[in-house]
Amino acid sequence: MLDYVELITKAAYRSTAEDVQKLRDAGWSEDQISEAVYITAMFAFFNRVADAFGVPSQDYLAKGRLTP
Repeated sequence: MLDYVELITKAAYRSTAEDVQKLRDAGWSEDQISEAVYITAMFAFFNRVADAFGVPSQDYLAKGRLTP
């Protein structure tokens, strides 16, 4: 699944029906595959919007915390 999510993140246009079938064959359900695609797409969307508006990085990991 992580390889597929990386593919969707970097080059979604390269995703094929065979890629999805490999996930099914590995035991992933249609709902799980769909949710992975939706979550990946939403993260990309929000990151692009934040970048477009110049929202600065919060750098939580470097600060040693995960929330504000």
